[in-house]
Amino acid sequence: MATPSGNLIVINGPAIAAGESLSDPVDVTMGRVVRITMPADWLNAPLTFQVSTDGVFFNDLFDSAGHEVTFIVQPGVGVVVLSENSVSFGYVKFRSGTRDTPVPQPTEREFAVAVLDYRAPTVGEPFSIPIRLVP
Repeated sequence: MATPSGNLIVINGPAIAAGESLSDPVDVTMGRVVRITMPADWLNAPLTFQVSTDGVFFNDLFDSAGHEVTFIVQPGVGVVVLSENSVSFGYVKFRSGTRDTPVPQPTEREFAVAVLDYRAPTVGEPFSIPIRLVP
């Protein structure tokens, strides 16, 4: 369920099911992910991603240097803030661990995702959509 707050939309989800390491997909086609709220009971593991333009075919997310995009998070961490240079993508899945070393979570883990909505301009500011090239 998405909750709008000005130009920021907060989506409850996705979730990683108990015993799994990869979440269900979440639709972020309306903008750019700017914040991920981690589950309070996260089992110690890095956070990595799979992305898709159509919500059907997903690929592991790598940066332009060929490294898997990885966030080192700790159990009980509150919020991971993504940099302004993060790219836009249509759909995303969250992974516990890396693609080579996934880490199953013992119970369901639900995230919250804050998305900067490109569809509505900020009051008093011109509306523009930054174009970012994805390697």
